Amino acid sequence: MFRSVLTGLAAPAFLAVLLGLGASTLAVAPASAQHKMDADDMELPIDDPQVVEMGREKYAQRCSFCHGGGGKGGKGPCLTCGKFTYSGNRNANIYAVIAGGINNRSLGGTMGAFGTTMSMEEITSVLTFMRFEERRRIAAGEIQPPER
Repeated sequence: MFRSVLTGLAAPAFLAVLLGLGASTLAVAPASAQHKMDADDMELPIDDPQVVEMGREKYAQRCSFCHGGGGKGGKGPCLTCGKFTYSGNRNANIYAVIAGGINNRSLGGTMGAFGTTMSMEEITSVLTFMRFEERRRIAAGEIQPPER
């Protein structure tokens, strides 16, 4: 019966309702600024305070021991300076490094993989916090904007 309704005159109306629902859902989505290094990069909601705060907390728990408070560097490199030796400066690549770790000592260091102990949401929030801090530091004149 459902198939016969769709193949009849109701199909255009049904499609219009579906498209209307999709459009209204998109219209009410929060308009947070997104951070991405190029058109194909992973988007990060750097203006979403809940994601940034979750990332700040996870960073403090899991990353600050090596990378310093606020991501400014420690025994590990700065994560809020816009320069990433191991991954380049794309969000997707940085995410992959956090999830998969670094095990090539010839590159200058190692880092454990967090993909088995942190969820995708947690890793994304940490990366969002890092980019939020990078943007804040650029605006404050602490660092130069990274090359895109």
